[in-house]
Amino acid sequence: MTTAMIPIFEPLFSGNERDYLLSCVDSGWISSQGAFIEDFEQAFAAYNSMPIGIATSNCTTALHLALVALGIGPGDEVICPDLTFIAPVNMVALCGARPVLVDVEEGSWAINPNLIEEKISSKTKALIVVHPFGHTADMARIMEICSCHGIPVIEDVAEAPAATCDGVTAGTFGIMSCYSFFANKIMTTGEGGMILTQDPNLEKRLRIYRDHGMSREKRYVHVVAGFNYRMTNMQAAIGLAQLEGLDDILARRAVQDAHYRRRLAEADDGRLSCRPILPYCRPVHWLTTVTLRDIEMRDPLLAFLKDNGIDSRQMVNPVHEAVPYADDNDPSHFPVSRSLSSRSLHLPSGTDLQPDLIDRICDLVLDWTARGAA
Repeated sequence: MTTAMIPIFEPLFSGNERDYLLSCVDSGWISSQGAFIEDFEQAFAAYNSMPIGIATSNCTTALHLALVALGIGPGDEVICPDLTFIAPVNMVALCGARPVLVDVEEGSWAINPNLIEEKISSKTKALIVVHPFGHTADMARIMEICSCHGIPVIEDVAEAPAATCDGVTAGTFGIMSCYSFFANKIMTTGEGGMILTQDPNLEKRLRIYRDHGMSREKRYVHVVAGFNYRMTNMQAAIGLAQLEGLDDILARRAVQDAHYRRRLAEADDGRLSCRPILPYCRPVHWLTTVTLRDIEMRDPLLAFLKDNGIDSRQMVNPVHEAVPYADDNDPSHFPVSRSLSSRSLHLPSGTDLQPDLIDRICDLVLDWTARGAA
């Protein structure tokens, strides 16, 4: 009998998702209009203590809209972290602007504030800060630098909804913040995204560009060349149900993370460590991440876990290694992102992952490391 693979992530549907979806079907409003869209936008914004929410088709399109709304275009530069999923950097390039990559910190794994000012030029028009793996960037220092230079900040909160930095919720620092509701995120709509802002003028621009550049006052009058980046009513229905259960999801994941940390701490030989948590941050727990001491350990451990029915995943590669950006960046400028990426992997982190399965995963990891990574 074959043991089922423990997946890296599984969404949890334990609330009103089915009922809300059926109400969409019964009403006939299944596309990009319907009551759930506005309800979800308002509820998600309120949950994050923000006045305005704009639902989008995914976080990538949310990032694109945010950049377009700021007027980012050819000749401009946007500062981005090097260790991130590639979407924000690609959206800068899609606008015709130049992504300027910055190495990350050892502690937060987010963009290193000490390296930002040297990357600022007369062409710098924005900074995108990514809150990685449930932990926030050091927003106090980043906002101080950007405020001093008049640089707007866009927050990518795809991996850290509801995390806090110095007691302030991630996504409320910058001029706009972008969220992901992809299937492997803490809350999901399958695909989907959201932009939060406090600026009603930006809201107007975002909504126009999101809906084919159509005027908000006169239907089928197109005032700019826009996009179809809208969320469907069915996605919003799932999102609203997920939001209703988000506090429970976050609490479950905190217990899960503590269990992982307690077990993995048994490896006291320095061969592996869990993601750091810095004093200023109250994280949420997206993917449990293990960093290994030696580069050559990661791929064999990934293979060992797969052979034993555990779905694990390597960390994303640094953006500077991607083909579109390699010629413009010197690898020696990114020692931290290169080191973390090559030594880190993610363990199964589904919200409903049971303690006995966490123990099984940890037993395998600990056994492998104890045998000297043989």
